[in-house]
Amino acid sequence: MDVITAVVKYNQQTLGRDKLCRIIQYGSRLSSYLLAQAGASADLVNRLKTLDKQTSTSRKIFRLGRSLDMILGAIRAREIRHDSVLKILIICRRITFAFYYIIDHITWAVRLGLYKSNLKEWSKLEAKLWLIALGFGLLRNLYDILNLVLVPAKKNDGEERSIQSNSVTTRLASRPEILLDTVKNSADFLLPFNVMGMIELNVGLAGLLGLISSIAGAVPVWNPNMKLKPS
Repeated sequence: MDVITAVVKYNQQTLGRDKLCRIIQYGSRLSSYLLAQAGASADLVNRLKTLDKQTSTSRKIFRLGRSLDMILGAIRAREIRHDSVLKILIICRRITFAFYYIIDHITWAVRLGLYKSNLKEWSKLEAKLWLIALGFGLLRNLYDILNLVLVPAKKNDGEERSIQSNSVTTRLASRPEILLDTVKNSADFLLPFNVMGMIELNVGLAGLLGLISSIAGAVPVWNPNMKLKPS
């Protein structure tokens, strides 16, 4: 019963539904590739491809207004006092995502025919902003990891001691949310290059990377303790 309650609570969140749709989107993309390679019927493969496209469009509806959330988040991040580097990285990431979501709203309107424009060019611009935001996210991940590994540990009496080799793993394990966010950003990193046409990923690899990042991104929504803070 507790599991059912948790699922219902998760699905009631707009962000939760977006993450679920993203898992379905990339899961269907990966499945369509694997089934095509296995010689499955063209009808089944095409159905999965349609599901991929439909969930992609549905996610854009869930993201309406997210640009405002990012702007407000960037303003709130100015209150971070203890670490100026962290503050700058978070603010830059949120501002970039604010522009990303604005372009995302435009591509949604173009897909529906509400606004006539070149969808491919808007999608490339959206991918560029996504890539920049991922860059800031990975820099933040690297910064957090370096802080865990390089900053001297402290004894209970306040005296500093050098980090022993066997303590590094313990320190990283103490902050699983950092590792989870690093996995998410790393898995996503090649996808914008694929959209921009700078590299060519096959459908299966793109689906696998997207599925990994989608699951990693859904975990903090399901379990708030795994959310990277401040985010």
